[in-house]
Amino acid sequence: RPSIRRTPFPPILTMAALSRCVLLLGALALAAQGSSLTGLQRQAAPKTAAATFGRRRLATSTLLNTRRQSPVLDQPAAATNVKSSLLSGDVKPQNKLRESPLGKIRTVSKKLATKAIGARPATSGPRYTSYDWFKNLRSLLFLKSDILKRISSHLLFNIVVAALGAAWFHYYPETFFNPGAIGHTLSGAALSLMLVFRTNSAYDRFWEARKILGAVVDNSRGLARIAPTALPPQAAADFGRMLVTFPYMLRIHLTGRGQQKVRDTSDAPDVVPFMDENQIRTVDSYFSKPFATLSMMNKILDSQQAKYPGEDPAKTLEMLPQRQILQRNVNLLAANTGACERIQGCPVPLSYSRHLSRYLTIWSATLPFVLAPLLGWYSIPVITLICWSLFSIEEVGHMIEEPFFALPYDQVQTKRVADVIKRDTVAMYKQQLGVDLATRQFQPVPPHEQYAPVAVPAS
Repeated sequence: RPSIRRTPFPPILTMAALSRCVLLLGALALAAQGSSLTGLQRQAAPKTAAATFGRRRLATSTLLNTRRQSPVLDQPAAATNVKSSLLSGDVKPQNKLRESPLGKIRTVSKKLATKAIGARPATSGPRYTSYDWFKNLRSLLFLKSDILKRISSHLLFNIVVAALGAAWFHYYPETFFNPGAIGHTLSGAALSLMLVFRTNSAYDRFWEARKILGAVVDNSRGLARIAPTALPPQAAADFGRMLVTFPYMLRIHLTGRGQQKVRDTSDAPDVVPFMDENQIRTVDSYFSKPFATLSMMNKILDSQQAKYPGEDPAKTLEMLPQRQILQRNVNLLAANTGACERIQGCPVPLSYSRHLSRYLTIWSATLPFVLAPLLGWYSIPVITLICWSLFSIEEVGHMIEEPFFALPYDQVQTKRVADVIKRDTVAMYKQQLGVDLATRQFQPVPPHEQYAPVAVPAS
């Protein structure tokens, strides 16, 4: 038996300890760089604690006075202005010399990214920008990543297998099973293709859901534009309230809350002001709340209220094209609802997901037998990083294949779509009919005052 040089087993650091070490090194480097103040900066620093307390008290009183003077609706804009001023350097914090090293890292990265790409859109959902790299890395190192939490059990299993494989090769190398790297090299290409196809199919479902919601916005805006002129004022107002209610009912139905009462949902403050008690009971009695709303819209279009008082056949024939457009757009909203339900009720084939999961588990579990002879104990962190990257890609596919309720932060923007439809519908009705759909204070504007004809001089 040949003599084998045995090295002591290195201590395995936990992920939390490793993350703290990395952050400590970066913080020390930036703190050493920021601690070298010039003479003028040292003279500008507060000499006593009283001066610091006075500045903080002045800043607090100024902030309180600003909050008292500005209305509630203007506070987000004021906060945005303060944030932009801090990023641009116009307003500097009073306790800049006492800022933490991690805060310096975030401030510097945000300043550089703001100069490079500008401000992020105010009306869009959460999206990645270049200065988010440190926040994303910190969430991973401190075990706050949603993807990492979902794959933690699978990842821990492979870490244990990697540690057992490294220990087997270290203590019993003569009995260690080494299949060679050719098998994993050839099968890795097939595994990568399967991951790409799986992720692409899931992203197609996400993008299709986003396009369907865009079509819902377009069809709703068409209804809000034509209904005030194609229907009598009272029928148009009733139709507009149902149009405002529809996107919220669709959101409730697609996010897995379709069997809850309307008043028990988080969208109740946006919906209840536009509905009466009979309409709420009718919607709660349906299994599909959006189709209940569309049914009430059809009832308004088919009732006698959809015709002007004393409407003659000539007037009916004149208004027929617009009313046909209304009926067509209502049918399109029904088709959009069915397309969303198709995405929600028909997942990716289960056999495809199961085969990919088995393939990935076997491939990653046998990887220590290939890397342990080459890297020894260092194969443990290498295998951990490889498994984390592959498992994360697979889990991202599982999450985005259910865009309506599996993704965090409502990334498909169902709430924003509903708010946009409500905002535009209320504005159009207020402009064309002079009616507030929320308060139901109907004050119709005469047509001759709203649309004054332009006098053309006779030639």
